[in-house]
Order: sequence, then structure tokens, then C-alpha cells
Amino acid sequence: MIHDLKIRETPISFIDFETTGLVSGLDRVIEVGIVRMNPGESPKLVFDSLVNPGQKVRATEIHGITDDDVAFAPDFREIAGDIVQAISGSVVASYNVYFDIPFLEYELSRAGVKALPPYFCVMYMRPLLDLGARCRLEVACELQGIAMTLQHVAASDVLATARLFLAYLEILRERGIETFGDLKKLKKFKFFESFNNAPILSAESVGLIPCNIAVSRLEREAKRLKTARYWESLKVVVDDLIVSDEEVVEMERLRDELNLQAEVMKAMHAKVFMGVMAQFIDDDFLDDTEAKKLKLLWQALHRLGWAPGMTGWNPEKPKSEAVSSGAQS
Repeated sequence: MIHDLKIRETPISFIDFETTGLVSGLDRVIEVGIVRMNPGESPKLVFDSLVNPGQKVRATEIHGITDDDVAFAPDFREIAGDIVQAISGSVVASYNVYFDIPFLEYELSRAGVKALPPYFCVMYMRPLLDLGARCRLEVACELQGIAMTLQHVAASDVLATARLFLAYLEILRERGIETFGDLKKLKKFKFFESFNNAPILSAESVGLIPCNIAVSRLEREAKRLKTARYWESLKVVVDDLIVSDEEVVEMERLRDELNLQAEVMKAMHAKVFMGVMAQFIDDDFLDDTEAKKLKLLWQALHRLGWAPGMTGWNPEKPKSEAVSSGAQS
């Protein structure tokens, strides 16, 4: 029982699943993300992996996961020990426990684990604290001023959930709500019944062994989004075939922010140039006007750091900055 435990002094593990559908048992987990928040520490992503469900992946239009993505991912039973170890000794939370906990219970039961830890729902913190009705995670985060970069990626969603709970935790502190028992007294929700459960001590205590197997898509998705941002900005900048000093400065700022590899940006520059060139020679004819436009495009890409024929990445500094640099030297 956790009623007398102080919320701030108790480890909390936030968990999020992406699944093939809505019904545990019929549908299966295909991605899991776990963030752990130990007392006095910031939330930390401790487990993140795709999961092979052993069945065809559905709902790809929601989570973006395909059959190919999970083809070489571990089965849930292979990572059950890692998951239990990640949540061991803690109270579990998710943004919608009425969705996530049934999947956790079913998948753990297939691995031979019958015990469930105590858990609560972050989505219900809004009505619990009289802040308003429960809502989607992205809406709740926006209301609390918390940025979300990726949606329906388990690791990203669960990190956002943990940060959201930190905001609610401050409200709990201001209202003098210290223990899980105090939290339970605020309103009646079914998940409070789980407060009679004891935290799972360790993977070994339930007969599991952590295997340190994980196949994450968080890094891949983050890279894809960063690449897409640069690509869209690049298309806008070179659209008129003339790049201003202001546009050079803005693209340099974007490159610094995204921290993309020079090879990735060079590939996108090449893609732009090849695309325009392919369009011009599609009729097996290149007139002087088209050739001039290709030259202007090359010059624009050159100013931004790379154009076909260059060996290294070298953005052309705006004139004002170049003059300033020369004066200082």
C-alpha cells in the first residue's frame, strides 16, 4: 500500500504504449517508452523500444509504425525483464491508464508475471485538481506551456507526460497535497484502487531477467523531422533562385539549431538541383533560359554552403558580416 508515501519522495515511472489497436489481448503492443522520475531528479527516459507484436501492424496512419519497422524488434516477452526493471520499486503512471494498464497487464501475463504495481492517471489530474475536463495529451501540454515535438511516438509522448506531471506536482505542493492518500481523497476514480498494490521490487523478484534489448525509433523520427524542416526551408529560400543575406543568416541559424550533418544537407542540395535539372531536360532540350536558371540555382545553393562540384561545406558569409570580420582582423 502506498497511501502514506509522499509523492515527491517516491519513484514514479511513466509508461506509454503504441499498439495495433484498442483492445488488449486482441491487439498487441508495438512500442513502449518508459520515463523514470526518482526523488530529487529530473525525469529520464530509461527504456524505449519498438516491439514485434507477432501479428500484422495496424493503425499505421496513427503511430506511423509499419511491419518493416518491427520485423527485427524484440517480442514483448524478450524485453519484459527490462520493462519490469525500469518500473521496479516505483508507482506507475501513464496519460491514460485505462488504455495502457490493460496492455501492460496482458503482455506481462504472457511473460508469466501476474503482479501489477500501483498506478495513477495523469490525464485525470485536470479534473482531479479542478483545472478543467480531461483532454488529449497535446492539449494538456499546450495548456501548461509544455512543448511536444513528436506525437504518437512512445518515448516522446511519455517524456511529455512526465513533464506535464511536474507541472501538476507544483500545484499539488501549493495545495498541501503531499501523499498518495491525500491525492486519493480529492475525488473517486477507479485507478485509486491500485494504491493497495505494492510496487514490484525487481525483475528477478517476478522471475524475469533484463536482457538489454531495445530497438528505438525516437532518434530516427527526430532526425526525419529535422531533415524535413531543413528541406522545407531550403525549398522556400531557393524558390526565386536568389538568396539574400538575410536568408543566408536564417539558414545558418537553422543549421545550428538542427545540428544536421553536412553530408545530409549536401544531399538535400543535390536533390534540389537534380530535381530542377531533370524537369528542364525532360523534353531532351535545354535552352538558354533554362541553363541560366540552373546557373542561378547553383549560385544560390553555393551561398548556402554547397552546390554540385564543391568538395566541402562552406556557406558564403553575408556581405555585412564579411566586412565586419575584415575590419576586426
